[in-house]
Amino acid sequence: MNQATIDLLDAISQQLQDRALALSQSPSQEGQDHALMMSALATLTAAVRTLDDDVARLDGPKGIGAAGS
Repeated sequence: MNQATIDLLDAISQQLQDRALALSQSPSQEGQDHALMMSALATLTAAVRTLDDDVARLDGPKGIGAAGS
């Protein structure tokens, strides 16, 4: 992933977390359900970000057969 994609994932994750927090205060079950789904999506985007970090670390430095070199 390039830096723009990583930055976008970080921004979307933060927006989802903020919106989930706001919706979790809703008295309706529907609002709370939406909050749960947004929280799960935020967790998923964070996991994708972490996976990218792990792959980059396992791939090694560029120029030594690393992907994208």
